[in-house]
Amino acid sequence: MSTKPMNTEEIKKELIARMPTKVARKRAKAMTPGAQGGEIPEIQANVRTIPGIITQRGCTYAGCKGVVLGPSRDIVNLTHGPIGCGFYSWLTRRNQTDAGPDGDNFIPYSFSTDMTEHDIVFGGMKKLAAAIQEAYDNFHPKAISVFSTCPVGLIGDDIHAVARQMQEKLGITVFANSCEGYKGVSQSAGHHIANNQIMK
Repeated sequence: MSTKPMNTEEIKKELIARMPTKVARKRAKAMTPGAQGGEIPEIQANVRTIPGIITQRGCTYAGCKGVVLGPSRDIVNLTHGPIGCGFYSWLTRRNQTDAGPDGDNFIPYSFSTDMTEHDIVFGGMKKLAAAIQEAYDNFHPKAISVFSTCPVGLIGDDIHAVARQMQEKLGITVFANSCEGYKGVSQSAGHHIANNQIMK
Protein backbone atom coordinates (compact mmCIF):
# COMPACT_ATOMS: atom_id res chain seq x y z
CA MET A 1 0.00 0.00 0.00
CA SER A 2 1.34 3.40 -0.94
CA THR A 3 2.10 5.95 1.76
CA LYS A 4 1.58 8.79 -0.72
CA PRO A 5 -1.58 10.76 0.22
CA MET A 6 -4.48 10.27 -2.20
CA ASN A 7 -6.30 13.25 -3.62
CA THR A 8 -10.06 13.49 -3.19
CA GLU A 9 -10.82 12.35 -6.75
CA GLU A 10 -8.79 9.15 -6.19
CA ILE A 11 -10.62 8.51 -2.92
CA LYS A 12 -13.97 8.92 -4.67
CA LYS A 13 -12.94 6.44 -7.41
CA GLU A 14 -11.78 3.90 -4.82
CA LEU A 15 -15.05 4.15 -2.87
CA ILE A 16 -17.23 3.85 -5.96
CA ALA A 17 -15.25 0.84 -7.23
CA ARG A 18 -16.41 -1.12 -4.16
CA MET A 19 -20.12 -0.51 -4.82
CA PRO A 20 -22.56 -2.42 -7.04
CA THR A 21 -22.88 -0.75 -10.45
CA LYS A 22 -26.38 0.71 -9.97
CA VAL A 23 -25.56 2.06 -6.51
CA ALA A 24 -22.23 3.43 -7.73
CA ARG A 25 -23.95 5.41 -10.51
CA LYS A 26 -26.29 7.09 -8.02
CA ARG A 27 -23.68 7.63 -5.32
CA ALA A 28 -21.11 9.07 -7.77
CA LYS A 29 -23.44 12.04 -8.35
CA ALA A 30 -23.69 12.72 -4.62
CA MET A 31 -19.96 12.45 -3.84
CA THR A 32 -18.21 15.72 -4.60
CA PRO A 33 -14.44 16.07 -4.10
CA GLY A 34 -13.29 19.25 -2.37
CA ALA A 35 -12.64 22.50 -4.18
CA GLN A 36 -9.87 22.26 -6.78
CA GLY A 37 -8.06 25.47 -7.70
CA GLY A 38 -10.60 27.78 -6.10
CA GLU A 39 -13.64 26.15 -7.76
CA ILE A 40 -16.58 25.54 -5.44
CA PRO A 41 -18.21 22.23 -6.37
CA GLU A 42 -21.99 21.97 -6.63
CA ILE A 43 -23.42 19.29 -4.36
CA GLN A 44 -26.48 17.29 -5.41
CA ALA A 45 -29.04 17.64 -2.66
CA ASN A 46 -32.69 17.95 -3.60
CA VAL A 47 -33.41 14.33 -4.50
CA ARG A 48 -35.53 11.72 -2.78
CA THR A 49 -33.87 9.63 -0.13
CA ILE A 50 -33.65 5.93 -0.92
CA PRO A 51 -35.73 3.82 1.52
CA GLY A 52 -33.52 1.48 3.51
CA ILE A 53 -30.39 3.58 3.08
CA ILE A 54 -29.53 5.61 6.17
CA THR A 55 -27.94 8.90 5.14
CA GLN A 56 -27.15 12.12 6.96
CA ARG A 57 -30.45 13.45 5.63
CA GLY A 58 -32.72 10.82 7.10
CA CYS A 59 -36.19 10.12 5.78
CA THR A 60 -39.75 11.33 6.31
CA TYR A 61 -40.19 8.96 9.26
CA ALA A 62 -36.96 10.23 10.85
CA GLY A 63 -38.17 13.83 10.55
CA CYS A 64 -41.59 13.04 12.03
CA LYS A 65 -40.54 10.77 14.86
CA GLY A 66 -36.91 11.62 15.45
CA VAL A 67 -37.07 15.39 15.14
CA VAL A 68 -40.55 16.71 15.93
CA LEU A 69 -42.41 14.28 18.21
CA GLY A 70 -39.56 12.11 19.50
CA PRO A 71 -38.27 14.76 21.92
CA SER A 72 -41.69 15.04 23.61
CA ARG A 73 -41.12 13.40 26.97
CA ASP A 74 -44.74 12.97 28.05
CA ILE A 75 -46.02 11.08 24.97
CA VAL A 76 -45.33 7.41 24.26
CA ASN A 77 -44.00 7.44 20.69
CA LEU A 78 -44.61 4.04 19.13
CA THR A 79 -43.00 2.99 15.84
CA HIS A 80 -45.11 0.63 13.75
CA GLY A 81 -42.50 -1.17 11.68
CA PRO A 82 -39.32 -3.24 11.85
CA ILE A 83 -37.13 -2.81 14.90
CA GLY A 84 -34.34 -1.22 12.86
CA CYS A 85 -36.47 1.86 12.17
CA GLY A 86 -37.44 2.13 15.83
CA PHE A 87 -33.86 1.82 17.01
CA TYR A 88 -32.56 4.31 14.43
CA SER A 89 -34.91 6.99 15.70
CA TRP A 90 -34.39 6.20 19.39
CA LEU A 91 -33.19 9.33 21.12
CA THR A 92 -30.04 7.98 22.74
CA ARG A 93 -28.05 10.61 20.91
CA ARG A 94 -29.82 13.84 21.85
CA ASN A 95 -32.71 15.52 23.60
CA GLN A 96 -32.22 13.80 26.93
CA THR A 97 -34.42 15.25 29.64
CA ASP A 98 -35.43 14.83 33.24
CA ALA A 99 -39.01 14.08 34.12
CA GLY A 100 -41.15 17.18 34.36
CA PRO A 101 -43.40 18.13 37.25
CA ASP A 102 -45.83 15.36 36.30
CA GLY A 103 -43.06 12.75 36.44
CA ASP A 104 -43.55 11.54 32.86
CA ASN A 105 -40.44 10.93 30.77
CA PHE A 106 -40.68 8.26 28.07
CA ILE A 107 -37.64 9.41 26.05
CA PRO A 108 -35.30 6.70 27.44
CA TYR A 109 -37.58 3.99 25.98
CA SER A 110 -37.85 2.76 22.40
CA PHE A 111 -41.39 1.57 21.62
CA SER A 112 -41.83 -0.56 18.49
CA THR A 113 -44.19 -3.20 17.11
CA ASP A 114 -41.09 -5.03 15.78
CA MET A 115 -42.76 -6.07 12.52
CA THR A 116 -41.39 -9.24 10.95
CA GLU A 117 -41.89 -10.86 7.55
CA HIS A 118 -45.01 -12.60 8.92
CA ASP A 119 -46.60 -9.23 9.81
CA ILE A 120 -45.69 -7.78 6.42
CA VAL A 121 -47.40 -10.69 4.64
CA PHE A 122 -50.50 -10.95 6.88
CA GLY A 123 -50.80 -7.39 8.19
CA GLY A 124 -49.77 -5.80 11.44
CA MET A 125 -52.88 -3.99 12.69
CA LYS A 126 -53.61 -6.50 15.48
CA LYS A 127 -49.98 -6.28 16.57
CA LEU A 128 -50.23 -2.47 16.61
CA ALA A 129 -53.38 -2.54 18.78
CA ALA A 130 -51.67 -4.98 21.17
CA ALA A 131 -48.58 -2.74 21.35
CA ILE A 132 -50.69 0.33 22.17
CA GLN A 133 -52.48 -1.65 24.87
CA GLU A 134 -49.17 -2.89 26.32
CA ALA A 135 -47.69 0.64 26.38
CA TYR A 136 -50.80 1.89 28.15
CA ASP A 137 -50.85 -0.95 30.68
CA ASN A 138 -47.20 -0.49 31.58
CA PHE A 139 -46.83 3.30 31.55
CA HIS A 140 -50.32 4.91 31.69
CA PRO A 141 -49.36 7.84 29.43
CA LYS A 142 -51.71 10.73 28.72
CA ALA A 143 -51.14 10.25 24.97
CA ILE A 144 -49.70 7.76 22.49
CA SER A 145 -48.45 8.69 19.03
CA VAL A 146 -47.99 6.05 16.32
CA PHE A 147 -45.52 6.35 13.43
CA SER A 148 -45.66 4.30 10.23
CA THR A 149 -42.53 3.14 8.41
CA CYS A 150 -42.02 2.10 4.77
CA PRO A 151 -43.38 -1.49 5.04
CA VAL A 152 -46.56 -0.25 6.74
CA GLY A 153 -47.32 2.08 3.83
CA LEU A 154 -46.57 -0.64 1.30
CA ILE A 155 -48.93 -3.20 2.87
CA GLY A 156 -51.66 -0.66 3.67
CA ASP A 157 -52.12 -1.06 7.44
CA ASP A 158 -54.70 1.56 8.52
CA ILE A 159 -52.89 2.99 11.53
CA HIS A 160 -55.42 5.82 11.86
CA ALA A 161 -58.31 3.35 12.31
CA VAL A 162 -56.34 1.47 14.99
CA ALA A 163 -55.50 4.76 16.73
CA ARG A 164 -59.18 5.81 16.79
CA GLN A 165 -60.25 2.40 18.07
CA MET A 166 -57.64 2.42 20.87
CA GLN A 167 -58.39 6.03 21.81
CA GLU A 168 -62.04 5.10 22.33
CA LYS A 169 -61.08 2.00 24.32
CA LEU A 170 -58.42 3.63 26.55
CA GLY A 171 -59.90 7.11 26.97
CA ILE A 172 -56.61 8.88 26.18
CA THR A 173 -55.38 10.70 23.07
CA VAL A 174 -54.02 8.22 20.52
CA PHE A 175 -53.05 9.63 17.13
CA ALA A 176 -51.20 8.28 14.11
CA ASN A 177 -48.71 9.76 11.66
CA SER A 178 -48.55 8.40 8.11
CA CYS A 179 -44.85 9.22 7.78
CA GLU A 180 -43.45 6.37 5.68
CA GLY A 181 -39.80 7.07 4.91
CA TYR A 182 -40.32 7.28 1.14
CA LYS A 183 -43.00 10.00 1.31
CA GLY A 184 -40.75 13.01 0.79
CA VAL A 185 -37.44 14.30 -0.46
CA SER A 186 -35.97 14.43 3.04
CA GLN A 187 -36.87 14.74 6.72
CA SER A 188 -38.77 17.97 6.10
CA ALA A 189 -41.86 16.12 4.85
CA GLY A 190 -41.94 14.37 8.24
CA HIS A 191 -41.78 17.72 10.03
CA HIS A 192 -44.93 18.83 8.17
CA ILE A 193 -46.78 15.58 8.90
CA ALA A 194 -45.99 15.71 12.64
CA ASN A 195 -46.86 19.37 13.00
CA ASN A 196 -50.16 18.93 11.15
CA GLN A 197 -51.11 15.96 13.35
CA ILE A 198 -50.29 17.91 16.52
CA MET A 199 -52.52 20.77 15.33
CA LYS A 200 -55.37 18.33 14.57
